[in-house]
Amino acid sequence: MKRISVVGVGNLLMRDDGVGVHVIRYLEEQGVPEGVELIDGGTHSYDLLDIFAEADIIIAVDAIQAGAEPGTLYRAPLDEMGFETNDRAASLHDLNFVEAVQMLRLMGHDPQFIVFGIQPKEMYLDLELSPEVAAKVPRVAELIQEEIQRIINQ
Repeated sequence: MKRISVVGVGNLLMRDDGVGVHVIRYLEEQGVPEGVELIDGGTHSYDLLDIFAEADIIIAVDAIQAGAEPGTLYRAPLDEMGFETNDRAASLHDLNFVEAVQMLRLMGHDPQFIVFGIQPKEMYLDLELSPEVAAKVPRVAELIQEEIQRIINQ
């Protein structure tokens, strides 16, 4: 069986920026298949290199600034997201996440990365998600569960 890690990326202190971690907490309550690892990645992507190196497939969940309506959902392989290691990062931690993936590849590990993104509404000091983004957490969790089942059944 492929080793699957689901990583929620984001800053819980910055309202919608923490949506990835909120999704991980929701999935912890719902439960995932045995062998699937749920990880609160916070904003410290380099700390995740060892975990990333052990996985075959990594499903990342994060707030993605793409100019759409708040709560818009995205799903794509990481390499198709267009993130670069420059000033065009979509959020404050994107740069570190992309650089961590590049470092992982330099170390000889190349797991498949699938990104689920949620368009944030507001990013300021607050522990709660905006209503528009909070309403999407169950749907994103459902889509991740479906993705896990597709991977397991391959």
